[in-house]
Amino acid sequence: MKSTKAEKGRGAPVAPSVSSANGDRKVVAYDALTAKRLTEIPANAWKLGGGDAGAYLVGPAWFDPQVNGFAGVDYQDPAITGEALERSVREIHARGCSHILATIITAGDDQIASQFRKLGKTLDESAFLREAIVGFHLEGPFISPEPGYRGAHPAAHVEGKAGEPSWDRFSRWQDESGNRIRLVTIAPERKGSLEFIRKASSSGVVVALGHTNASVEEIQASVDSGATLFTHLGNGVPMLAPRHDNIIQRVIGIPGLSVSLIPDGIHLPPFLLSNLSRALGSRRVLFTTDCVSPAGCPPGRFRLGDLEVEVGEDRVVWNPDRTSFAGSALTMDAGFYNCIRFGGMSADGAWRGWTWLRRRMFPALKPPMLAIPFPEIAIGS
Repeated sequence: MKSTKAEKGRGAPVAPSVSSANGDRKVVAYDALTAKRLTEIPANAWKLGGGDAGAYLVGPAWFDPQVNGFAGVDYQDPAITGEALERSVREIHARGCSHILATIITAGDDQIASQFRKLGKTLDESAFLREAIVGFHLEGPFISPEPGYRGAHPAAHVEGKAGEPSWDRFSRWQDESGNRIRLVTIAPERKGSLEFIRKASSSGVVVALGHTNASVEEIQASVDSGATLFTHLGNGVPMLAPRHDNIIQRVIGIPGLSVSLIPDGIHLPPFLLSNLSRALGSRRVLFTTDCVSPAGCPPGRFRLGDLEVEVGEDRVVWNPDRTSFAGSALTMDAGFYNCIRFGGMSADGAWRGWTWLRRRMFPALKPPMLAIPFPEIAIGS
């Protein structure tokens, strides 16, 4: 098995210099959300890119609501250690992301409970991890069992009653996590989904729809019951879908639903990322890496729960039978730049897409400031 160590040369973000020049070059900085010229980069800002750029965007560090692993560390691993998790989070920080939801995916009930218990206790023992991992995201098992919509989630744990939303089962997992599950993704066509959504949303858990082939009526009913998000639109979809009446078109047509997209150019081709971003608008769109353990690592073989996934030079993460993707190898800094480079977004729109969900879910959080290299010509004077 090839190495699963993170790429060398990464670590904590570089502390910025308050000097206004790099050598003979003047350093300029702009507010990432307003494009206003700043007099200096805040002294305590995280500064990416080695600190030698001529122009920077400065704004709140990013938030990723769906991180399954990073830097060779699989969050589904029952043997995960606090040391490994801290190393993973430090590498995430080095990519400009200060806060995440650690994501647990479909598995057997006892396995899910055990993993939440493991991660919850690990966070209890580390103030550093509690500050960075602000909650957990449960994706599955309450999702569609249909091939294509199910994605890489194991069929045995989503078929029949195993995939039907159950408040009792969820409450057990929530207890094991230390009440840290803050987001859950479900398919609203599953039996019992509306009652589950009402109970989850009233308890403070954000409900997202995803891995679903729900009708417009089922989606709208779930929104009326309290669902507010849709997880990685355009993925968890069969290769062949109806031309007009498909899950992508249905979701776009429900204005009460905000939507996450994966801007890696793989899960969504560049033109589709651009089209969806424009169709949804900046008030509805947000971004995630949906990354797994290969993120931040060279090509090789890695673990995702019970699966061994493979990543090549093209950075595609395949499940073992190569019929579907199994998460991404995208890093947060690359994702931000992709939103602008081929996603058709402005810098301020992309930055909002990487931060606004945190403001909604955790309004009391005060993220560190982040300064990233950005061409001045693309910002304006």
